[in-house]
Amino acid sequence: MYRTTIFLHDLSSVKRFAAMTAKYDTLKINLISDIYTIDAHSVIGIMSLDISSPLVLEVPDVEPPAELLEDLRPFLYTEEPAEV
Repeated sequence: MYRTTIFLHDLSSVKRFAAMTAKYDTLKINLISDIYTIDAHSVIGIMSLDISSPLVLEVPDVEPPAELLEDLRPFLYTEEPAEV
């Protein structure tokens, strides 16, 4: 299992994130906010979460491919969100 924290600071970053995860449609990717877990491939699902706070990204069962880890880089949570 792989877990990291991401931050989607606006609707534009949500759209870019969902488009990026669409490349990995056979890979189960979850986003977790408080008690809610949603499919990270779903824009509507992501928008149902509180995106004003960092989200936990989880890839259960397998190690994610290196390409996914590279694609996640702009969304990784830091004290200052990266400009994407």
